[in-house]
Amino acid sequence: QIGNQLYLNYKSKSESKLGYFKLEIQKVYSPIYFENPQKLSCINSAMSLIRLLTAESQSNIEIFNLIEKFYLILSNDEWLKNYIFWELELLKTIGFDLELNNIATKETLDGKIIYIVKSKTEKKIIPNFLVDKKITVDDLNTLLNGLKLVSDFLDKTILKPNNLNYPISRTQFINSLK
Repeated sequence: QIGNQLYLNYKSKSESKLGYFKLEIQKVYSPIYFENPQKLSCINSAMSLIRLLTAESQSNIEIFNLIEKFYLILSNDEWLKNYIFWELELLKTIGFDLELNNIATKETLDGKIIYIVKSKTEKKIIPNFLVDKKITVDDLNTLLNGLKLVSDFLDKTILKPNNLNYPISRTQFINSLK
């Protein structure tokens, strides 16, 4: 079961000899969401991102703490909005900060405030909640646009330059929301 917290202890008589592992489940997270396919898909997507974006066999307490925070987010009513911010925090932790507050410009279109990011080749409308975090979002399409923005950033800035494939589990998660 992906995402459960384990206690692992390794013992051997010397470094050159084979040893054994003692393994115990400390906290069980995933079974809580067996009845919710969207949240299970989210768990799979989040853990795949962590596995893909972090170095294997490296200790990282910040990532460990982010995983704890992730499971707290899933129990929240605004879990999807908070998950998007969690992904941005994960990307920032590994060194890829999408500073929307610094790069988005505020404009008015048809009497509504919108945020836009311009580059040499394109102009993107940013969902308002990504810049103004206090906004409550009830519209699934707005949240999906937020996920798409993070997906584009992930793909163009991290995955493609490093010859990594876009995680299938993330596509499945986004499709489960539609």
